[in-house]
Amino acid sequence: MKLINTVYLLTPTTRVVQWPEFITQSFHSAISSDPIGTEESVFYGPYTRLLYLLFSFYGPYEIVLQYKIRGSQDEIEPAASLPVITRRQEVDNQMRERVGDLRANLAIPVLHGVSAFGTRLCFYKYDSRSRELTPQRIPEHPTRVTDIMPAHNWSCDVLNTDGMQRLQKVVEEVKEMCAQSRPAT
Repeated sequence: MKLINTVYLLTPTTRVVQWPEFITQSFHSAISSDPIGTEESVFYGPYTRLLYLLFSFYGPYEIVLQYKIRGSQDEIEPAASLPVITRRQEVDNQMRERVGDLRANLAIPVLHGVSAFGTRLCFYKYDSRSRELTPQRIPEHPTRVTDIMPAHNWSCDVLNTDGMQRLQKVVEEVKEMCAQSRPAT
């Protein structure tokens, strides 16, 4: 399948209906270089390119990448780890800890976060007014094994239309909130 070569200008009201070829090719290259899905680092390039497409290299946004350090708690798991309950719990704990750290100095009403296992996305949303973070965690049962963060929370694929639209919607909301929170010049 060949995508139409198009210039994409993203504004808060413009949505791409299909990722440009260089984005899909970058993700497909990552997937083919690690068909088993055990190495998360193959997705650093594709996600970096995608974030620069969505936020623009020349705009007022800065993209700060966080790379994993082998053996560290901040290690984000590769696609093959999605079925493993403990890996999803670790990623969820990491996201909740980061939200907890950031909420004290939050200058926008909503903090969005996205967790990825390969191309599978889970969208987090923290509302500073209600202090609610979604998706909601399932409480642990005292005697049964509980999947507190089910795999279906990562049901959105960035390469599918639904994943693309959901990610674009989050980006639009972030840009709008940032524009409203900037001091007048």
